[in-house]
Amino acid sequence: MSRSRFSILTLVLLLALLLAACGATPSAAPTTIPAAPATEIPADAPTVAATAAATAESSATPLPEAAPLKVIATNSILGDMVANVAGDRIDLTTLVGPDGDPHVYQPTPRDSAALAGADLLFENGLEFELWLDALFEASGTQATRVAVSGRVTPLPFGGHDDEHAHDDDHSAALAHACKHFGDEPTDVTAGTTLDGAATIPDDHTLYLVALSDGEGLLSFTRDEDGDVKFFLGSAVSLTLTLDAVALEAEAVELITEGCEAVAIVYTFDLEPGTYSVQFGPDAGENVALVWEEAAHDHGYADDATHADDAAHADDDAHADDAAHADDATHADDDAHADDDAHADDDDAHAHGEFDPHVWQDPNNAITMVEAIRDALIAADERNAEAYERNAATYIAELQELDRFIAAEVARIPAAQRKLVTNHDTFGYFAARYGFEVIGTALGASTEASDPSAGELATLVQQIQAAGVPAIFTENVSNPALMETIAREAGVTLAPPLYTDGLGAPGSDGATYLAMLRYNATTIVAALAE
Repeated sequence: MSRSRFSILTLVLLLALLLAACGATPSAAPTTIPAAPATEIPADAPTVAATAAATAESSATPLPEAAPLKVIATNSILGDMVANVAGDRIDLTTLVGPDGDPHVYQPTPRDSAALAGADLLFENGLEFELWLDALFEASGTQATRVAVSGRVTPLPFGGHDDEHAHDDDHSAALAHACKHFGDEPTDVTAGTTLDGAATIPDDHTLYLVALSDGEGLLSFTRDEDGDVKFFLGSAVSLTLTLDAVALEAEAVELITEGCEAVAIVYTFDLEPGTYSVQFGPDAGENVALVWEEAAHDHGYADDATHADDAAHADDDAHADDAAHADDATHADDDAHADDDAHADDDDAHAHGEFDPHVWQDPNNAITMVEAIRDALIAADERNAEAYERNAATYIAELQELDRFIAAEVARIPAAQRKLVTNHDTFGYFAARYGFEVIGTALGASTEASDPSAGELATLVQQIQAAGVPAIFTENVSNPALMETIAREAGVTLAPPLYTDGLGAPGSDGATYLAMLRYNATTIVAALAE
């Protein structure tokens, strides 16, 4: 009985469990939904408003950027100067490229097309580019012409009279300073720092300045405005600074005659202040110095006498002129008869009254760069600041170039500073650095025909009489003529100089700065032997 009851209870329990499993609703397990990753919005992402504005702007016509100026430079030297001032802010075309000779250049149709669309045309001026007027007219261009030599004081061809006038202006000052170089010197030792710089308080006084390793500093004080000249017994570099700013000399003159004791003269326009006078590098163990006010009245009692003499000389000259007026007329007629025989040839190669090769003096190059800067600013005011900045940097490099050449040339004894070249291109270089141009094979222009046998013989005699060890040819000319002259004269033909055009890229004359440095070192190497 008990076993039967147990079985029944067991079946009932199993049935209850089955019913519970089938009928009950299981409770839902908690489900965790992962959070969506956070989207990081960049700080510069456009807002809805900005996006809408950008969409609206993109649908409008964009404003075009102003096209760069189209600029023409007539020759490679000028093109390099323009590029240094303008940088990449212009579209520059150079007509006569590296190693090209502007004297004999023949313009092409491509030149005319380039000029037709140009805004600015930079030319040398002084009738250097004789072919330019015809090209300009034929192209129909509206470009503004800028003659960069317009602010330069030009030298006349054939004698460089300005140099002689300049010598006359300074002869009295040089003579007075020269006398002081015979005085008992005052010894001073230059300092190596500004704090230790010795002073040179007195003008009309010969100072013998002891240097350290070719360098040294002096202190110099001015109480009033005016020009001051520093006469040095050796041709060394001198730099004047005020408040740590180097000043540009008004003039630097290498002395070749008038005073053997003076080698070089620096002239500065000074305001009141205390200046540092720096010598070197490579100024030697000592340097003799006299400083004087340029406008100082040296008390030459003879000046009035000389003035009277000059007046009487003029009177006599006029009397002679009147007396020989008829003779002069006949003489002119005879001269014109000879001139007419050569008129066509001379006209073909004429370059006007003045020497156009102004770039051979870096100080003239500074004036040219200023003209380029001003013309670019006038035509493109947006980039005025860049043109000003670039020009200032380049002018500083040109000033350093001038100092470098003066120091190099000082290695040549004054009596040996004599040049013979293809054509008369070194007049400004000669006037600046104290050279004498003994002669040229072709005269003023490379266009000229080769000299006659008689002219060649005369030039050979001049070379031999001058005793020059070397003569020079040019990168823009065939060296054959100068090789013949050198052989006949028994002298060396030096490596070609860069004259009327730059050298090819990668050459020693690839830029204007490189060209003049190379010329200076080549001339010194050939003549300082």
